[in-house]
Formats: sequence, C-alpha cells, structure tokens
Amino acid sequence: MSGATAAELAQMDDRGGHREGLTVIQMHRGEPLRECVRTAVRAYLRNMAGHEVQGLFRLVMDEVERPLIETVLESTNNNQSVAARILGISRSTLRKKLAAYAGAQRDAPE
Repeated sequence: MSGATAAELAQMDDRGGHREGLTVIQMHRGEPLRECVRTAVRAYLRNMAGHEVQGLFRLVMDEVERPLIETVLESTNNNQSVAARILGISRSTLRKKLAAYAGAQRDAPE
C-alpha cells in the first residue's frame, strides 16, 4: 500500500525500558483509522519481542478514547448531552469518563 502509515512507539518507560503509548506518524489521508491502529499495534508487538506484553487492550483504548471524547466535545461546544448522543453513550457515562480523566490528570507526576 503506497503511503502506508508508519508507526513507532512513543515513550520509553524509565522502569526497565518498557515502552508506553503508540504514536502514529506519516499517516496517509485516505487510510482508515483501523489500518492506522493495526499498523501501530503491529509495530508495538514487533518492538516488544522478548518482553512480556500485558494490558494491550487498555493501552490502545486509553490512546483512542480520550481524544475521541475531547474532539467530540470540542465540536459540540462542550454540550455533554449532544456529545453523549454522538458518541452513543449516556450522559452519565460521559461524565464518569470526564471525571476519571480529570482525576488522572491531577494524579500524574509533574
């Protein structure tokens, strides 16, 4: 595929060289999101060869869910009811997720 997405691991964890997060670079504009994810996960697994991989589902969900919600909220001028409807989740679920993000941000090391 010409212009295929190149993916690389983003950050090195100080605890023994484990990598955190996935970064997609050089995305082909016509490429579906699923191909971008597929390429990033393949690169992650290839780079983790020899290391135990755990929590991959949560890693990918964390990388996708928050920017998805933030972008939808931006497009609705922070109208949570409309954003929840667009996302296909209840407003209370959206509020829980936003509270969790706020809590995680407060707990993050500086």
